[in-house]
Amino acid sequence: MSINVIYLDDEPMLCELFSEFFSSDDIIITTFTDVYTAIDEIKKNPPDLIFIDFRLPGMNGDQVALQLAPSIPKFLITGDIDVETAYKFTKVIPKPYKRDEISSILNEALSLKK
Repeated sequence: MSINVIYLDDEPMLCELFSEFFSSDDIIITTFTDVYTAIDEIKKNPPDLIFIDFRLPGMNGDQVALQLAPSIPKFLITGDIDVETAYKFTKVIPKPYKRDEISSILNEALSLKK
């Protein structure tokens, strides 16, 4: 059994790296650089978990999270040191993120799904 993961960041290179680092037969990563496309896709096909950058064109990570089903675990990834969020994210992860931390989150989600 696999998990479906969304990574939303306006920087294409960061999306590419995230997918390259964490994709596997068991972890299907879909990346988006456009907020509105991501929201539409997530509403149509809810993933198992979502990683959202805080600073995005058009809206911030809080605003994105508030538009999505509360049942989906959401992880905020940000380079802002003292970001205050209105949404209660599953976890706030500082940039640059540690690969071990993301791997741990993904592996836990995979274990729960199995």
